[in-house]
Amino acid sequence: MSTGIINFVDHARVPSDVFSLDGFRAWAHSTAYPDTGSISYVKGNIEIDMSPEELFSHNSVKSDLYIDFGTLNRRLKLGRTFVDDAFFVNQKAGLATEPDLLFCSFSSIRSGKVSFVSKSKKTARLVEIRGAPDLVGEVVSNRSARKDTIVLRQAYFEAGVSEYWLIDARAAKMKFQILVCGKHGFVAVKADAEGYVRSTILGRPVRLVREMDEDQCATYRLLHK
Repeated sequence: MSTGIINFVDHARVPSDVFSLDGFRAWAHSTAYPDTGSISYVKGNIEIDMSPEELFSHNSVKSDLYIDFGTLNRRLKLGRTFVDDAFFVNQKAGLATEPDLLFCSFSSIRSGKVSFVSKSKKTARLVEIRGAPDLVGEVVSNRSARKDTIVLRQAYFEAGVSEYWLIDARAAKMKFQILVCGKHGFVAVKADAEGYVRSTILGRPVRLVREMDEDQCATYRLLHK
């Protein structure tokens, strides 16, 4: 959203071509780019969330999910797991964003379906994930609900992402969905009687559960069969 930029950064430091994908990429890799907040580029629009993350319905979900997902992936040796500030770019979908969780299988990396690249030919530092990752996950917050459930859901589908994990832990009853590609968009995988949802990428049913620790703070575990 073009007017949103003025609210959080000196407009004079924003390049004039920020509403093109390459222009946004250049800005994102520059010193003028904000150090905090969640900013996504989707087909010429910039989606902005500068609010601090809620600790136990957002930040803890991310960190606990990453630990359990990463541990399972390391045991199964399936691919590479990335979290938070990994910069994902897809030219076809007109998308540049930093998902809460991103996974690339070794087979997708070897086939060239996804690649890790530098911001320019002048450096060897790999700072972008390009192509179609196997799995992307987002944790919904009050400010990101529309972006996560509508805007990015469509963008990830158009980018060829195989599985989209969508988590909403704001209410008493947590929602955990695994969305897979249908004919015209993502469709939710039906949970079994125990609440497990099958992940084709992981090759097993999984379930995200919330528990309260001794201080009555929420913790999360990714269970699997």
